[in-house]
Parts: sequence; structure tokens; C-alpha cells
Amino acid sequence: MTKPKVVVVFPVYNGEKTLVSSLRCIAEQTFDAFEAIILDNKSTDKTVDIAEQFCRSDDRFSVVRCEEHVSAIENFARAVQLGAERGEYFCLRACDDHSSPDFLARLVQALDLNPEKLLAACPTKLVGPGGSRIKTPNDTAFDFTRKYVSGQVPRNLTFPAEWIYGLYRADAKELLMSRWFELGNPWCFASYVVSELVVLDLVVYVDGPTFDFTLGSGSEQRYGAKRFRDRLGQRLRYTVGCYNLRKKLPAASLLTRFKFFRMCWNDARRKTRYKLLWIF
Repeated sequence: MTKPKVVVVFPVYNGEKTLVSSLRCIAEQTFDAFEAIILDNKSTDKTVDIAEQFCRSDDRFSVVRCEEHVSAIENFARAVQLGAERGEYFCLRACDDHSSPDFLARLVQALDLNPEKLLAACPTKLVGPGGSRIKTPNDTAFDFTRKYVSGQVPRNLTFPAEWIYGLYRADAKELLMSRWFELGNPWCFASYVVSELVVLDLVVYVDGPTFDFTLGSGSEQRYGAKRFRDRLGQRLRYTVGCYNLRKKLPAASLLTRFKFFRMCWNDARRKTRYKLLWIF
């Protein structure tokens, strides 16, 4: 059986309030050669009923019901495995997020034209009660390996964490899973996982389409560390895990490696939003 070009996986738990809108956003994409799977994490509300009703109106959509409830990170990991198994390309979609109508078409085109890349990403539109704003990367997110070899390591590696919702080549699965659980906490794992793709120059960026991320999920309140020791521990795990990526980069001077460590420490501070002793 021929794989569909794209598989979109919706890992969802109790998403009855927003699911239909997010499903409809994918259904109305200009690129239509996709399969969409709603991966239900044993919801206790009407999520499954709503999903099955939507599937009856569009046979590109189907529901997979998990036998046991697992953590959010584990359910998203199941989504990665499922997407990579079923499609040439795949992406993840939370049940309250959206995108511009050309999101899939433009990102598919980018991966088609760049066979050496594993992830296609675009600007992020952050949507909140007060309106929206666009997040874009700066130049530090591109051509990193060449800059690293020449000693040009930025103080911060700035890219939207929401690139985790970009379009992946199926071959990205092993790399994603190798870092997926390292932090041991959902807070900041998205930017942590994507950082390897950025550092190894495996991302192709497409300006124009947007991934629309809904603010207000409360993940920082649920998963962010409260105590100094836990904040320090998360900062260190983030820093050391990213610093270990130097082993996959060409050899560099001691000064360059120091700059890389400083960048990883600064990124850990920015991504976790934890300040230690009100100073750093």
C-alpha cells in the first residue's frame, strides 16, 4: 500500500471545546493529499464522539483510541511514531491550534526541494485574547555548523519552540525520539528537541505561511518548576543536553566550545524562563 504524502496526527485528551475548529483547519488546507489521525488519549469528555462525527463527513480523517491514558509527552511520542510509520511526511497538531490554508502545501514543497532537511518550519502566529503577533527566528537559527567551525557562536540560539509542530520527513523519527524524554518534563521539551535539528542545519525555513498557536494553555503553571532546586536542575539538564550536541559537530577550539556552552546556558534560561537568584 502506497503511503500518503502527509500524515497529520492530532494527539488529544479532552479537547471537545476546540477540536472541530482545528480539524476543519486541516480539512481546508490547499494541499489535500493527506491522512489525518485523531489519536485519543482516553478522553473523558465528548472528544471521541465529536471526532468520529467529523470523520464521517471526511474520509481522510480517522480515530485511533488508545487503550491506556499516558502523559502528554508520551502521547505526542506515540503520535510521532504513528505519523512516521504511516506517511512520507508527518506533522503534529494540538487540538486548539490552527494554521494558514497554505501551511501544508508550502512546507511539503520545501521538503521536496530540500531532500537533506528533516524539518520544514514557518513563522508562528501567537494568538491570545488581546490579538496576535508573529514570531520569527533570527539569523542564529541558520547555517549554524559553518558558523560554529569559524568560532561564530551566538549568545542565544533564537527560534520559535512551536517549530515542533512543523512538517517532518519520516526519517526524523529516530532523531526526535533520541531526545524526546531527556528533560523528564513537558515544560520546554519542544525547544529542547528542535534545538538538535537547528544546530545540525536540518531545518528548512519557509517565510509566508503561519502556524497559529493558541496562548493560554497553562502549561507553565502545570509543568514549570516552583522550587529553586528544581529550577536549577531543569536549567542544568537543558544546558548539558544541548551542550552534548557538540559531539555531533566538527572539532572546534576550546574557546568555541566555551561559547557554545554559554549559548546553551543562555538558551536554557530563555526557554525555561527561570531566573536564579534574580540575576541569571
